[in-house]
Order: sequence, then structure tokens, then C-alpha cells
Amino acid sequence: MAQIYSIVGEYDLAIDELEYVLSIPSWCTPALLRADPIFAPMQELPRFVALLEKYDSK
Repeated sequence: MAQIYSIVGEYDLAIDELEYVLSIPSWCTPALLRADPIFAPMQELPRFVALLEKYDSK
């Protein structure tokens, strides 16, 4: 769902979804999100950056 939200420009909703995905055991990692072109428009958003930094150490 986060990918769809990102594609349509609903970045806050995308980040909400990513917060959940990163909080549970899954395939999703901050490194993957940084490399995924779907999330490229979000790379400079403070909330997105903070989310990735939060889960970098986990």
C-alpha cells in the first residue's frame, strides 16, 4: 500500500504504512526504501528521513 500512496503523492499515508511495516519482522529495510525509485520523491521529507534513521539501528 505504501508504494501506491507514494505513486499518487500521498506521502504521509505512505509513511504511516512504512512505519508499520518497519516495526514488524519483514523483508522491508531502510536500505531497500532508500534504493527503491518509487520512494525517491520522499527522500528529502523530514518525516521519511526520521523514519529511516529510527530503523537503521534495528
